[in-house]
Parts: sequence; structure tokens; C-alpha cells
Amino acid sequence: MDLKINREMLPVTEILLDEVQEQSVELDYVLPDYDPDIFRIIGCEIQPTIVNSTTGTDRITYELRADIRVLYCGSESTLLQCVAQQMTFTRNVELPRPAEDLQVQIRPRTTYANCRAVSPRRLEVRGAVSVSIRAAGDRKQEVIEDVFGMHVQLRKVPVEYAAQKRRATKHILLNEDVELGQSKPPIRSIVRSSVRLNHEEQSILAGKLVAKGEATVQFLYTWQQEDGSNGLEQMQFTVPYSQIVDMEQIDDTYRGSVDTQVVRCDLKPCTGKNGSMDSLQCELELCLRCTAIKTASIQLVTDAFSTLYPCEQETVSLQIDMAPVPVHAVMPCSASLQPTDTVPECIYDLHCHVRNINMQLLSDTNRIRISGMLCCNLLAGDADGMPMMLEKEEAFEVYTDSETPVDNAVLQAEVLPTDCTYHLASDGKITIQASLLLRGYLRPSARHTCLSGLTVDGENKLVRDGDYALKLYYGVEHENVWDIAKRCRTSVGAIMEENDLTDEQLTAAGMLFIPIVQ
Repeated sequence: MDLKINREMLPVTEILLDEVQEQSVELDYVLPDYDPDIFRIIGCEIQPTIVNSTTGTDRITYELRADIRVLYCGSESTLLQCVAQQMTFTRNVELPRPAEDLQVQIRPRTTYANCRAVSPRRLEVRGAVSVSIRAAGDRKQEVIEDVFGMHVQLRKVPVEYAAQKRRATKHILLNEDVELGQSKPPIRSIVRSSVRLNHEEQSILAGKLVAKGEATVQFLYTWQQEDGSNGLEQMQFTVPYSQIVDMEQIDDTYRGSVDTQVVRCDLKPCTGKNGSMDSLQCELELCLRCTAIKTASIQLVTDAFSTLYPCEQETVSLQIDMAPVPVHAVMPCSASLQPTDTVPECIYDLHCHVRNINMQLLSDTNRIRISGMLCCNLLAGDADGMPMMLEKEEAFEVYTDSETPVDNAVLQAEVLPTDCTYHLASDGKITIQASLLLRGYLRPSARHTCLSGLTVDGENKLVRDGDYALKLYYGVEHENVWDIAKRCRTSVGAIMEENDLTDEQLTAAGMLFIPIVQ
């Protein structure tokens, strides 16, 4: 009987690029005539955002926007002034080789931000942004699925893999008109704003993916009354969204995932019904990166031999991806600081972010270890109402359990501090409590060494050490029946049937009857 081999083409994901690019941010700014002179700089921050990205056959091009904010006070005034500027940069990164179904993840973070007053009318900002770029692509690998003829025995392992992948990207604009309410003073200028995404969910219809969620916008603004009194006020509101993203050929057999990123949040104070700046127009742009995956199963041939003929095999090591699993966990974190110079009288605003994040998958306990630095910025006021910025960095290490096995998995997630609160003691000590939100996807994969080629020499039969139909073999505990069958040139089924075995691994040492099959 001739040898017949059934082959299958499997999609295999390979990491093409994993690097970090540095972008310097330098700004020389001269104050306009209507702004007061600089007397005291309170703080400076740079918020980076990836506005857009395109992928070609040999390169990735992305647009980085840096939002710069400098807070200062003028001479003999406690009114906080805000200088807001934007800078954009276009960067390229070369791909080592082309790939199918390229998956690109670009994450920016601020490395540092410094500011100084060159003169009462001129500011100088120096900073840097690190951009992490990770690109993975698919290639097709031919593997053996089944073999017939020439007394070949096969060892197979069932594998579930991502057989079909569909991707789509959609930018959406959300507009919201917000009224401050009678309890809030009118807006003079907006000092800081942030957006938090939560309650995200998705579902799949025929040819469409439905993404739902809400964005919580928080902002801090200054106010000033006619008598010259001034201060700072906080406010937040929620903007829900529900979007239908067209994705051809998907149905309820696919699993969907959405990576939502904030592109920009423009807040514009406007005149309300009372003739004062007590209303706000919000324009929020989000980028939805949608993925739909359909899984399939295959029996991979990992080993083979013939009971009658010598054979040679070619093997290949494959990292096979499975469907991504959502990861969502909340872990507590804390920090404390004791001001050494001026004791704050009040806290206007607390803003937290994280840096130097390291996420480690612990396969022995099936947990995720997250470590890094919690960076706390508190905008406070002294007894005279003069604003001041208090900063503290606290190292943290937290753990969360994973419902999915983390062996050979890749975690693509971000860590965001949420629900940040503070307690100001009478001695000026400040205690900060925050919740670290782990949000993203765990992408399980498995590495298999399987057969890509098999050659059987049908011209020369194997020579046995004797003419017998049954032999005795002493098996040791935990020995695999496949290894015994391959050593004795017989079949796994025959050994298990002859010895009434129910498991392909021996549970105890003992004598076995080995039937010889042709």
C-alpha cells in the first residue's frame, strides 16, 4: 500500500518588531499680551497620544501628538494660569519583512517633562516621550494532519487555533453639551482634563460588531468672581457610546474584542442661559480597533514511525495562537507623603498615573504580577490660597489571579489608576488610595513540535531480533505507552487492549504484554 499524507496549512503568528522609539519634546513659548507675567511656575505635564497610524508593506507610520500644559501664577495673584500647547510628530519604523494580517500596537508614555521661565514672558519646556511599538504578523506553515499506509503509526495532539481573523478600525466622534449647575461657579479657564473608559462590551451580529461603553470625562477649571476672589473647581460627566462596526463574513461563531483608545478630548466653555460661562461643549474622539476570531480544531501529528519500515521525519516548532480572553481586574494601591516646607491647607485636585510597568505571567501559580511606580500629583493650596504642586512616586507590586492558563500566553493590557482618593491630616500628611485597573486581553498560545515531512523506505524492511508474536516488557511508573510502542515497533492500541489499560501513561510499574502487529 502506498503512503498517503494529508497536509494542512496553519496560520502561525510571529513577532516581527518589538522596540521603543524616543521622541524629544522641546517648546519655547512667549506669553501673549493678555496673559500676566510669570512669577511662579506650579507644574508642567506632557500628555502623549497616538493620533493615527498606517501600515505599509515595509514600514509603519504613526502620528504622535504631545499636549503640553504649564501651570503658573502671576505676581501678587493666587489665580492659576494655564498655558496649553500642542506639538505633533510623524515617525516611521521599518519592518524587517512583509507579513500577512499585520497586528500593530503603539503605546506612548511620558519619560520626563521639565519647565523653566527664561524670562517673565518666556517659557522653556523640555521633555521626552517613549513610544512602544509591537508588530506581529501571520505566515502559513504546512503541517501533516494524517498519514495512511505502510504500517505507519501516528501520535497526535488536538489543537484549537485561530483559523479566521477579521480586523477593522473605526474613529468615532462623541459630542456632549454639559451644564455646570447652580452650585458650580462659571468657568474662567480649563486647567486639566482626563478621560476614563469603562463598562465596555461587544457583541457580534451577521457581518457587524456592536461595541458599547461609556467614557467618563473629568476636568479641573479656574473661576474668578467680580470681587477678585478665585479658586479651582472639579467636575465630571459620562458620555455613553454604541457603535456598529462593519466586518464582513463574521457571525456568531466568531469571538469579538475591541481595543478602545482616546484620541482627543476637546472641552470648550460657552455661555449658558444665565449669560455666564456655565456650560461646556465636549467633543470626544475615540478609536475602536476591532478583532473577530473564529477558532478551529486540528489533530497535529507530533511523532510517527512504521512497524515494518524505517522512516525519517522532518519537524517544525510552531507557536499556535488561540482566541484572546478578556482580562479585567482591580487591585488596591496606596501612597503617602509628608510635605516638608509649606503645609497644604486644602487639596484642589489629585491626578495619578503609573510608569515603569512590568507585567509578569506566573505559570506556577497561574497569577499575574504587576509592578511599577504610582505617580501622584496633588494640586494644593496653602493658607494664603497660593497654589502649589505636590508630587510623590511610590513603588507597588500587586497580584491578580487568572482564570485562563498563562503558560505560553501573551498579555496585551494596560494599567490605569482609577478611583483615586486622598486624606489630608491635620499635620499635613496626605494618604492616597487608588485602584489599579488591569484592562486588556490575554492571548493564549501553545508551542508544538509537529511533523512537516515524513519519508518511509518501503524497499527495506526492519529486521526484528526474533520471530515472535508476543513479548514481555517491564514498564516503569509514568512511562508513556507511545514510547513503548515505538521502541517495540507495535501500536499503542494493541498494547492498551492486551493489558486492559485506560490511560496512555502508566500509573504504576509492572510487567506488560507487548503484541507484535504488522
